[in-house]
Amino acid sequence: MSINKAMNISLTGLNANQAALNVVSHNIANMNTEGYVKQRVNFAEVRTPAANYTTPSGQIASLSGVQIASLTSCENDYLNNYYRKQNADYEGLLEDANTAGQLAGIIDEMSGSGLMNTLSDFFSAASSMSNNPTDYSLRVNFAEKTKAVANKFNSTYKNVYDLKTSKVGDGTSQSVSDSELGQFVSSLNDCLDQLANVNKQITVSGDNSSLKSTQGQILTEISSYGNFTISFNASGAANVKLGDTALVLGGEKVASLHVNDDASISAIDSDNHVKDVTSDIKGGKIGGLLSGISGVNEVLSNLDELANSFATLINNIQTYSDGTVDACYYDRANGTLAKVSESTEDLNMFVASDGSGNITASNMKINDILYSNPDKIAAARLDTSEAGWELSVGNGDNAIEFVNSQNQKITSKNLKINDYLISMSVKVGADASSKAADAEAKGAVVDDIKNQILAESGVNLDEELANMIMYQQAYNASARVFACCVQVYDTLISLGT
Repeated sequence: MSINKAMNISLTGLNANQAALNVVSHNIANMNTEGYVKQRVNFAEVRTPAANYTTPSGQIASLSGVQIASLTSCENDYLNNYYRKQNADYEGLLEDANTAGQLAGIIDEMSGSGLMNTLSDFFSAASSMSNNPTDYSLRVNFAEKTKAVANKFNSTYKNVYDLKTSKVGDGTSQSVSDSELGQFVSSLNDCLDQLANVNKQITVSGDNSSLKSTQGQILTEISSYGNFTISFNASGAANVKLGDTALVLGGEKVASLHVNDDASISAIDSDNHVKDVTSDIKGGKIGGLLSGISGVNEVLSNLDELANSFATLINNIQTYSDGTVDACYYDRANGTLAKVSESTEDLNMFVASDGSGNITASNMKINDILYSNPDKIAAARLDTSEAGWELSVGNGDNAIEFVNSQNQKITSKNLKINDYLISMSVKVGADASSKAADAEAKGAVVDDIKNQILAESGVNLDEELANMIMYQQAYNASARVFACCVQVYDTLISLGT
């Protein structure tokens, strides 16, 4: 082997170890970069055919030094896939729990500021009015408490509905686009675009560790939005599907997701074919949000049912008449009673603010006639077939019926109004607590997997410093070999002179 050959071999050692030191430097520089996967250099021996060197076995070969065979990312594909699946479940549970927690904060009858407290004031005011039905101030107080009940139903419904609007919109395109669901889907579509672009680069450049790291980060972000199926082509490009609907195939984004006005989700391909994929999304931020909204819709429905049932009950008491016994209001000008059933005015206690015949939690209000003239409130109930009934102005039996209504079972669940409110509040609170516990437990699993991934693929400073010393020593050794060869050359030259 010639001195030139030895110098060339030492030069490959210098170049290879210098490249390895560059990788160490790159790893250390990115040790705090989110999602970064450490890189490792793979060395390979270089041999080339030559006639001037024969092995003892007679085989002809030339030892030509070292080269960088490849640069690989320290990734564990199994752990990465497992992490993405568990993280999708965690993000779904977390989003569901957040919605349930916000809902529980609105429907909290144990705080003393809910509907139950307002209704208690209503029944207390009715009791006071029954004791002295001609007292105008007591009638005014009852009218105010009645208005407060309607207002409380309105505000509670509005708070829950506003929560729903912030999550999935109010049924208009702009609100859906601005909602949390709209933002999630928009971000997901951006990730799909980014993935298709990275896939193209990977297909062209081959095994590029930097691109693979970027691809992995994008895939992790995509998986946080739902239960997407991820597979890889032979070129390393990633495919993404939702159920049996392809979203990304290699370097092409073949479909986008779209949120409809009713908060359903469609996949739209390049030919504008539309497919409803709402039922395919089971986890992730999108799936968790859709799951949480079902609880919000249930509460809205319950509030409407309770408001309608209560308003119907109170209106029936206010306008009671069986042909003999009648609910009567106070005609203060004449100092007598008058039958509500004979009034030409609509004297129902509650009406719909939108003029519809159906009273709900959102449109419930006190009748303006009764609010402006509380004497129209029927505090009396008596047999109007008896002579002189109209002079029984001190009768408060109908007001007592208002009080007793709190003990009547009025809803489809066959519950008293307070029992209904308590059961709804307890259910919402327990649901929020349970979902928060599930999310916390899943979060611990995700953190454990992430720590395992970091242990394998994250930058360990001690490990990098050890590698740096190793490559540095190898570089120095190659440099000394090179310097030795130079000295041999100098010796040969001096001998020749």
